[in-house]
Amino acid sequence: MLLFLAGCAATTPAARPGPEPGPAGRDMAPPSGPATNVAPVATATRSLPPAEAFRAGMMPLASAGIPRFAAEHPTEDGRGVVIAILDSGIDPSVPGLQLTSEGLPKLLDLRDFSGEGRVVLQPLARRGDTLFVAGHRLLGAARVAAMADGGAFWGGVLDELPLGEPPAADLDGNGTVGDSLPLVVIRTGSGWAMFADTQGNGTLADDRPIRDYAVARETFGWSLSNAAPPVTLAVNLADSAGAPVLNLFFDTSSHGTHVAGIAAGHDLYDVPGFDGVAPGARLIGLKIANDAHGGVTVTGAMIRALDYAIRFARDRNLRLVANLSFGVGNTPQRTARIDVLIDSVLAANPDVVMTVAAGNDGPGLGTVGFPGSAARVLSVGASEPGVFDGLTVADGAVEGVAPFSSRGGTRAAPDIIAPGTAYSTIPNFAIGGEQESGTSMATPYAAGLVARLLSGFDAHTRPPPASAIVQALRAAGRSPAVGGPLDAGWGLPDLTAAWTWIRRSPQPPPLVIAVGGQESRGAVFVAAAAGERARSVHASVQRREGEGRLELELRPTEAWIHAPLTLVLARGGAEFEVAVALAALAPGAHTGAIELRIAGSDSQPIARIPVTAIIPLSATDRVATQSVVVPSGGVGRVFIPAERGRGMQIEIATAVSLPQVTASLHEPGGMPFRDGAQLPAGSGDGAALFDIGAGDVMSGLYEVDVASGPLAGSSAIVTVRRAPLLLDATLAGDTVRVVAQSIIGTPLAVRLRAGLVGAERTIAVRKSGDAPVRVAIAVPAWAARVQVDSRMPDEQWDAFTDLGMSFTDRHGRQFATSPVNYPFARAAPRLPPELIGDTLVVVLSPAFAKRLERVWQLDLLVRFYGERVVGLDNGGRPAVTLGAGASLEQRFHTGPMPIDLSGGLVPVLIVLAQEGEDSIWMRELAPQGGRTP
Repeated sequence: MLLFLAGCAATTPAARPGPEPGPAGRDMAPPSGPATNVAPVATATRSLPPAEAFRAGMMPLASAGIPRFAAEHPTEDGRGVVIAILDSGIDPSVPGLQLTSEGLPKLLDLRDFSGEGRVVLQPLARRGDTLFVAGHRLLGAARVAAMADGGAFWGGVLDELPLGEPPAADLDGNGTVGDSLPLVVIRTGSGWAMFADTQGNGTLADDRPIRDYAVARETFGWSLSNAAPPVTLAVNLADSAGAPVLNLFFDTSSHGTHVAGIAAGHDLYDVPGFDGVAPGARLIGLKIANDAHGGVTVTGAMIRALDYAIRFARDRNLRLVANLSFGVGNTPQRTARIDVLIDSVLAANPDVVMTVAAGNDGPGLGTVGFPGSAARVLSVGASEPGVFDGLTVADGAVEGVAPFSSRGGTRAAPDIIAPGTAYSTIPNFAIGGEQESGTSMATPYAAGLVARLLSGFDAHTRPPPASAIVQALRAAGRSPAVGGPLDAGWGLPDLTAAWTWIRRSPQPPPLVIAVGGQESRGAVFVAAAAGERARSVHASVQRREGEGRLELELRPTEAWIHAPLTLVLARGGAEFEVAVALAALAPGAHTGAIELRIAGSDSQPIARIPVTAIIPLSATDRVATQSVVVPSGGVGRVFIPAERGRGMQIEIATAVSLPQVTASLHEPGGMPFRDGAQLPAGSGDGAALFDIGAGDVMSGLYEVDVASGPLAGSSAIVTVRRAPLLLDATLAGDTVRVVAQSIIGTPLAVRLRAGLVGAERTIAVRKSGDAPVRVAIAVPAWAARVQVDSRMPDEQWDAFTDLGMSFTDRHGRQFATSPVNYPFARAAPRLPPELIGDTLVVVLSPAFAKRLERVWQLDLLVRFYGERVVGLDNGGRPAVTLGAGASLEQRFHTGPMPIDLSGGLVPVLIVLAQEGEDSIWMRELAPQGGRTP
């Protein structure tokens, strides 16, 4: 989730670190995973000294031709533009975020829309020089009173514990998690001001007043020594009927600070010339994410922050770029509510460009998250800068797509790609984490490109609409050597080419394309059924802006794509059919596009409709193989039909020992495989193996992706083995009944076994509103680990923008977060030793595009596992030959269950079927006296 960052994916074996977990497994989108958003481990030194990072080109500006553009247009560096960073916050103390290239203040405002820093204030009692704040005694009241206008005091405390793990839960840096930090607010002649005991010495006599950041750009931080504070905070103060309202603004994940440096940093870490993409641009930090719960947004935060940014820029006559490095997983063929809301805001403000991360769930198809799927945003995927692989930037060479970058499929996104790894600004507590990867990093790079394009229009020249800026970057895109429009969109833009394009006249009209009922970002996505030879898909095109007759030429890029030669758009647009010839296509993914050009023009296409044909492996073969040849930086794809309840084993082996590849697995609908989506794959014993138990297999097409590194190609063989039988069990008293049902046409020798692996309980959550939900669960004394599955209806997911899942002890001390990025999610947090035999609390933090009036529902399946499997079959019985299509039933006397099942727990069994000497098929299930579902 947030932030793709967001919330991560592994990259090729010897490459850079993967993206952060994403505001989201998410980035803020990270990959699933939220997504989501833990801070880097603090170390004593930088990952690389900033001066060395600058010399090495680790802010990869050359990828889009920025140095050449800057030499030709030195003042078009973002001046006159404000970039709104909708994220986890920004640390205002970081060198590189202080001044623009013109010497103006870089940070114009910092606002909290997350509520994470809200401090409830009450009138305070004063006794002489002492103030009493929620049980705290603070001296220095006389000095504070001398500054007050009217003599009244308000106060409250900021509790560290709800802020998550350190450093957030130790803001004062005293080594103790869970302090309450007292704060005092007074009215002065120049407005509200706040005092904090920043030195922890019990007095405010040596502390200065801190005013609202927009008024005075003042900051503060707690530090019990002379060292810089681990976290620097800003203050938001407002008036409510004569009483103060206090919110503290901070970035305890480092995500938003890193993003800000990429977009517009100037002289990063005080190294002259070490700049972000648009060093002349100014910034506003709009915190929409609750960092404590994994960087998840809160209800309405995105729209409220976007509205604020629009008003802020308009009031100051600044051009606005909004950056959102965030996303969660789409459900196929559905439109998320947040997409609709963002599109409506952008339609009403056609001069605002909004860059949004595509997500980090690649390389699977159909993994672009929302709101990167909104129609009017600039959706950004990630390229892989060669500098981080030890390469130099060669003239004319275009970076490949980063393996983690989400791909299109049912939606025509991303629009472009941009460098997805950078060395950038971070707070003091995160030293060592200056280099990060994700579409979260690519998105502010694109925002900086937009700012440079907009800064070329002076204050007296009306800038082009957002649609023209987006089209310019698309038209300037250079496609990588491998990967089509689903991987790279229009490619990696060249800034000079975009500059030239935006000044051409007249501008071609933006088009709205719908395919198969998908209202925006239309794309043709066809998965062939057995024996299917062709498929037709309905599509439509209409003008988004302007009117009148427009004749288009339609040019398919592949021979198997068929469409009309021309199309005439009148008032209502035009409808047509796209035919996809499937008969001659080999198993795998086949991608192309229909390019739309203005009739009679030799110019570049003004729109594209991506077309994908999926030819899966046989659905009936017990064992099926497919060879995959993958060029350097490329991805080979294999699609595997699966049926619910039938186990599968998928092996990926390279032809030679080196180089290795990365094997990824995606479930039907695009979600990364729930038990870990990526593995390194080599030859022989180094082959990757995904073993999907019968209880986890979903019906539909699984996608296996084989990705080569940027330096060398490879080849691999993907082998799929399907279970020859279905397994089930029931439990009655002290007897377990195991049934194996053959589903093949030949006899097989089977030996059945049964064991106890743990116990589970199901919890149905039915709530209204967006208040966090705390579910307390007793942890049995025998538990060694825990797994939590969450599931909600697909049709409900589209109303959410986020769902945070975090784990605490019964005192509220957090030890893990796992943002939910899809309607189904699996989390397996480490169980701290002190929780064994105590209480685990699952905290659910829902967020909606706008306030939800109806009840929302979520089902939790909490499963505890013991240290080892306990046999229930007294060693099992000899193998039995099972005839074609026949059933085998065996009963085992279990005796009393050897574990405590109090607290609503039911036993979880593992049923194994050993086929011959080698193959073992298994299913975990919780039989409760009847046939399991």
